[in-house]
Order: sequence, then C-alpha cells, then structure tokens
Amino acid sequence: MKIRKSLTSLLSLTLLLSPLNVVLAEGSIDTDTTKNEINKNIEINIDSSITGNEREVIADVMARLDEEDRENVIYVTEDGAIYSNKIELKATTEIYDLVDNNTYQSPTGKELVGPGIPTDAFSVPPVSDNTLISPTAESPSPIGGSGPYRRVFSNNGYNWLSTYVTIPGAPYVTGKVTTDTPYVYLGGWGSNGNGIDAGLQYSTAFDNWAPTTLANGSMVPSNTRYRSGQDIYMKFYVTNPNECTLAVSGITTSGDQLTTTIVRSGVSGWDKSGTGMRVKRMTTIGQKPENMNTGSYIKNVRWHDITLGYYSGSNLIYSSWGSGQTGGYHSVPADKVSVNYISPGEETVNIQL
Repeated sequence: MKIRKSLTSLLSLTLLLSPLNVVLAEGSIDTDTTKNEINKNIEINIDSSITGNEREVIADVMARLDEEDRENVIYVTEDGAIYSNKIELKATTEIYDLVDNNTYQSPTGKELVGPGIPTDAFSVPPVSDNTLISPTAESPSPIGGSGPYRRVFSNNGYNWLSTYVTIPGAPYVTGKVTTDTPYVYLGGWGSNGNGIDAGLQYSTAFDNWAPTTLANGSMVPSNTRYRSGQDIYMKFYVTNPNECTLAVSGITTSGDQLTTTIVRSGVSGWDKSGTGMRVKRMTTIGQKPENMNTGSYIKNVRWHDITLGYYSGSNLIYSSWGSGQTGGYHSVPADKVSVNYISPGEETVNIQL
C-alpha cells in the first residue's frame, strides 16, 4: 500500500480522531473475483519468456507485494538465487559480497562502497533524558568507522515504513574521492538484532541514484537509475517471515515514472507482527577508509510525509511518525552533520566533510 502525500498530509488531523489507521489487506476480501484480479495483475507484469518454476517463484513473490510494487521486481533468495519478472532486470542484477571493510564485490569484479554502518550494530545502553525520544526507547549505539551519518530510528514494534525524500543532485552532492559514496535509505533491525539497509545509492560520475539493499553481508543494487533533484517515494516492509522488501518510485533517467522493488529473503528476525522490530531512516556517506576531511558532501536531503506501522493479522496499522514512535537520533560526527529539524517526521539533513 502506498501512503500518498494527499493522505499523509491529513494524518495529523485524522490522528486527533483516531490514534491509528487501519488498511485492510487484499486477502480480507476473500472472493474468487478478487483472487482472479490479483492473478491477472501479476501475470501481465511477468515477461512471457519467463516460464516453468522460475515463473511460479516470481509470481508467488509478487502476490505478497502491494499491488503498486509489482512493476519491476527483483527477488534474491537466501542462497543467492536471483529471480525477476523482467528478463532485462535479472540479466543486469548482481550480488555484491563483502570482501573488505565496507567494500563489496560482484562475481564480475565490480566493486561498491557500502553505506558505512554495520546493519547489525545494535545494543541497549541507557537512554538520556530527551523530550523528543519516548521514555521507553532502547537505542542502537552511535558508532563510527566507515563514514558520517544521520540516523533516526523508531521504538520497538514497527516493521513498515514509507517516506518521501528529496534526493539532491549536483552541485548539492558529491563524492570528492572515488571511495566516498552518498546514500539515503530505510531499513531497521529484526527481533534478533539482525539488520537490513534498503534505499538509494548516489553516483557522482553520473549524477543519479540507484535502488540498493544490504542484508546478510551482501549488497543487491538495481541497474535502474533515478534522476537527481526530485521527490522519491520509498517504502520498506515485511512481506513474509524473514523476507523484507524495498520499493522505490520516481522518475528514471530515461524519463519514465517507475517503481523498482527489491525483495530479500533469509533476513532473520523479521515477521509481520513487528514485535521486537524497529525501523530507521539514514543519510550517510559511505567511506573506505573513513576520513572526515575529504571534502565530500550531501546537502538538502529532505525527509517528509513519513508513515510507519505494523501488521495486526493481515491488516496494516499505521500512523505518522511522531515523538511517541521515536527511539532516538544520531548525528555522527556532530560537527559534520547539520539538521533542520521540523518534527520527528520531517527534517532536512546536510553532511559536509
């Protein structure tokens, strides 16, 4: 389900009447007609040349997705098998495994610098008295070692997150050295502390952004590129036990309005309940090695219209991101990260090295 701006702008008013919003799952209207419509929607989005078991696998995955996320789907199994509903997408998708500190390499030898923060970096130290943070919050430690970042994370109990984010382009973002890579992304930690990152990676060379995910020690980017300087809609949610999904919607470099979806399985600690889980949003410059004086920067990253939620049975329970949902904030290092803070659900981030 996509929470559109027209809806999220009314959430504050709605929440005065009801603290939570409920969206009924497609499966709650269990009729043959509805099932046939869903199957038809799935089939028309799968290339006709994809047949047999491969078609069955991707069709099953797409059935678990929100309808608007079935356009261009990449599915990666726990053992590294890649499936897609588009032949071209599968052909251009590679898995990048961790080979060195914050460096990931594909089977063809291509390298990526990761977003910089270990996905499983989570602990429960005492929480300082901060009126912007819920008194029951448990905080992942603010650590460094592979680049600067701004992190906002939720309390326990959430596994669904959507946002609009303004992704800058030149001259407001650049990696001054080839190993400095700006990112904006969502994700979080499962009930066992297992993390996942899911969002967008910037290319200084081409001034565009690519959807990417990091889980279980491997990165899976999409070859689809989105224009800089636009409002992108991103959504992160659980689609099955130990299965997390990223959906990115915006205008590509070819001028098309497109949704790209990456589904990662084998991400332990995640399920529909949201119990013991938390979500996050991040603005980072991934580095190898860390050097806070390279001159790289990312500016004017505006996060807004942010919604988070969890599932009750098959129904999504969601609300605007407010102080009651907030676990905490980290700006690391504080002298390199500046924030124009409006509310827990809206801020503009700048990182200047």
